[in-house]
Amino acid sequence: MRTSAVARLGAFCVAASVAMLLHACARRGPETSGAAASVPLATPPGITLQVLHRADGYYNRTEEVVLADARGRTLYTYAADAQRGRSTCIAECAQQWPPSAAVHAAEGASQWSAVKGSTGALQWSYRGAPLYTFAGDKAIGDATGAGAAGGAWQVAVLQPGLGLNHPDDISVADVPDAGGVALVDSAGMTLYAFDGDAEHPRPACRIEADCTRHWLPLQAAEIARPGGDFSIIARPDGIAQWAYRGRPLYKFDADQKPSQARGIGIDEHFRVALVLRYFMPADAAVHRLAGLGAVLVTTSGATLYQRDRVQPNEDNHDFRLDHGPPALGRAFGTSTCDANCAHNWPPYRAPAAALPCGYWDVLVRPDGTRQWAYKGFALYTYAADTRGEARGNETYVLAQVDDAGRARLASDAVPAARLGATGSGVDIRVVAGGDAMGIGVSALFWHAVVP
Repeated sequence: MRTSAVARLGAFCVAASVAMLLHACARRGPETSGAAASVPLATPPGITLQVLHRADGYYNRTEEVVLADARGRTLYTYAADAQRGRSTCIAECAQQWPPSAAVHAAEGASQWSAVKGSTGALQWSYRGAPLYTFAGDKAIGDATGAGAAGGAWQVAVLQPGLGLNHPDDISVADVPDAGGVALVDSAGMTLYAFDGDAEHPRPACRIEADCTRHWLPLQAAEIARPGGDFSIIARPDGIAQWAYRGRPLYKFDADQKPSQARGIGIDEHFRVALVLRYFMPADAAVHRLAGLGAVLVTTSGATLYQRDRVQPNEDNHDFRLDHGPPALGRAFGTSTCDANCAHNWPPYRAPAAALPCGYWDVLVRPDGTRQWAYKGFALYTYAADTRGEARGNETYVLAQVDDAGRARLASDAVPAARLGATGSGVDIRVVAGGDAMGIGVSALFWHAVVP
């Protein structure tokens, strides 16, 4: 009985120690843009990443990230091009499968190039494969050309791990909180690279709490052999440790599940071992807020919000953990916050020359101004927030949705104040196409945007 109590007390102390460590480090920012600048971009300007949801029955639902052009049209590769080493779709073929025009430089996207297409114009090529759109696709998320011509035409997907000669116990995975694709261990846990003195592989923590013991060297097996960008370092404590491009690899013990990255900002010498980074506007960043975790913010410290919807029996959509269906955000566009609403919820403006890239898109508001959207949803700040706050998170108003997919806010029936919808812009009228919003009583939520 006493042993059990001591064990529980010890577990509590360990948890408290980690919590204090994370609290002490919360004031430090995430990955600095300078540290990540040497990591190649996943996509060049004008090439986007679209999340396609595929359903095989109610419970079997999968997500696939595909490459698309600036208008969100799915991109394809053609098997005949690989055989001949160039773009071979010409004449009638090019009318059905238009080449994806490369009108901008790759700008740091090392796996991309502009090649001379069959029409003589420059065409985007990803990993040596020329890219095309399909005339039969009518909307963002369509992939009706997949498998055409006996399988010769295939949807182009991001392949971050292709060509990376990595050990069996290291792979790559999407780590949204770090803004890219990173190295992970065999259990999917995020790996961090140490930028300090290679002769002293033990970390030098520079925060109030002693975090040295929380960094765990990624141990190499006795039979492991170095290769490519991966080497093995013989540490003073006798551990053989993996290194990536000469930098020792570690895990952070407060990461509790795959692709979590709580180690960001703990020590200036550590950063997530990214292999590809996603585009981010110059004045945007990922930051951890108390009680919310990692969210998108502006570099001035303003939390970014999206307006989503929730309805009874919704299938596992957690506003604190996931982003919401991109197709719904595209159906909303800027309509969920009109000019009156924008006084309380200022749109996150995009520069005049901004191009869609990666998960980011540019929307045009009714007044002609441009607004950033992330994974389909228009982004806003909240006028009542001060730096580092998220007072607008989870404020809502009820809406009645009819069978045509139109939503009418229920402000006439239920006062906004009684709904906890302070500053939520009850004058908004929402029109969404099809049955994107569902039917019945719903609610429109403002919530902080997860990466």
